[in-house]
Order: sequence, then C-alpha cells, then structure tokens
Amino acid sequence: MEKFKIAIVQIGIDDTSKSFVQQVCEEPAMLELCTPIVYDEETAFRNLDKGEVDALVLFPSAKLTKQPAESVEIIVTDETHFMPLAKEPTVEDIVMFRNILERDFDLRSPRIAIVQETSMQHPDLTSQVTVEQSINTYGPYTSEQILDKDRMCHFDGIITVGDTAMGEKIISALSQKVPVRFFAGTKAVITATYHPVRMHKAEEEGLTDVSEMTHPIYTAIDVVRHRTFYDEARQNPLPKLFRDKREDRRKDDASPNKPNPQNEE
Repeated sequence: MEKFKIAIVQIGIDDTSKSFVQQVCEEPAMLELCTPIVYDEETAFRNLDKGEVDALVLFPSAKLTKQPAESVEIIVTDETHFMPLAKEPTVEDIVMFRNILERDFDLRSPRIAIVQETSMQHPDLTSQVTVEQSINTYGPYTSEQILDKDRMCHFDGIITVGDTAMGEKIISALSQKVPVRFFAGTKAVITATYHPVRMHKAEEEGLTDVSEMTHPIYTAIDVVRHRTFYDEARQNPLPKLFRDKREDRRKDDASPNKPNPQNEE
C-alpha cells in the first residue's frame, strides 16, 4: 500500500525550530508510515484541495491555529475524544459527534457523555437520543463527576458545554500526553498541535516533548486510514440473503401503476 502524503505547515516558527521539525519528520519510524512534506501555508492548502496530499498538519508557534470554516473541533487524547460546545448540544450535534467517532476514529457504537455545570434546558435529551437515535448518551455530568476515573473510562467521546476554561481543565486532568486538535466535518483531514509550539522555552528547560510534534501527524494518518476503510466497506453492500416477500407486497400496493379492479369492471 502506498504511503500517505502528509503536508506539514510551520506557522511563525523560526529557523532553529524548523530544523527540529525537520528532524522529527525524518525519523525512521515516521518515514515508515508516511511521506511528510514541509510546505508554506498557501501551497499546502492548495495541494490539499487538489488531492495531492492526504492530510494537513499545522504547527503554529505564536498562537492557536484558526479553526477552518465549517469545521468542528475535536480534541483528541489517548484516553478519549472531546467536542467543546459553547451551548447545550442538540440531537443533531450528538448525531454528528457519533458519526465522527465512527468514521474518523473507528469506534463502533460509541458511548458519549455530556458535561455541563448548569442544568439542561432539555433534561430528557440524553434519553431521547438513546431511544430515538440508538446512540449511547449519558449525563449531564459536572466536571467533578466526570473527573472520576472510574466514570470517565466508560466514554469514547465527551461533549463539554459552556466555559472554555472548564473544558481545558478536564482535558488537562484526563490527558497523559499532549492533546491534538482535529478539525472534523470537512472533506479534508486537518490536525494541529493543541498548544502553540514553544521550542525555545522547552529546549532551555530540557523539556522538549517530541510527541507534541509527532502526535498530530500520527492522528492525521489514523483518520485518513479509518476514513478509507469506512468508506470502502460501504461502497458495494451485499444484497440480503433472504428476501422478505412482505416487502414486495407493500411495494406493489404502493405502486401508482397497479391496475384498479373497479376501473377494469
């Protein structure tokens, strides 16, 4: 199988940091999985639109990368996946999150929790989604409740509602490694570092964490692979082994071309 081509964009990173990024991309383990190519931002997005690369990874240095238009931000950790929302989720939000978890992360029938400090305007939302959409949805929980390790480990996805600081507190407390920003809901696969890449400070303190650079790349590769398998598996579905004649009768009854016995008389 041909290796995936991953576009790497360094935003506002100086020459010293660029050499470090280049070293990360040239690691033997990295090159076995993909072909990383360093671009400027404009060229990277243009080649992504043309389909010349499979995914795009952003390494910003000064501030967080701006979220692409019409995308949904998913925070990826080793423990679970977070979808931060400014307001209480709707049924459509939960369905969309389920679809992202299944297609992009290969999680079948994911279990989703809602974390919201205030009372919900629609207290029956989770039970409604569970019954009507067959999505395992639970909550709402407070941040204190979800931080209980015995509870958190049961969920594949967590929707955090409201205060950004509250969501960051939960993510930081539950993440053993550096999280990744994934911009879902678009045709292109785009990931970014969760924090701006601060090379000089980390190098001065002897705290350079290579995973801060590699984790977004590996996440992008995983998403591309999962999407490919998910879509290929649904291109040519197998026909039913057994034919239900009742379905044929219902189709005949609904057919507008079916002759009317009264008219024939």
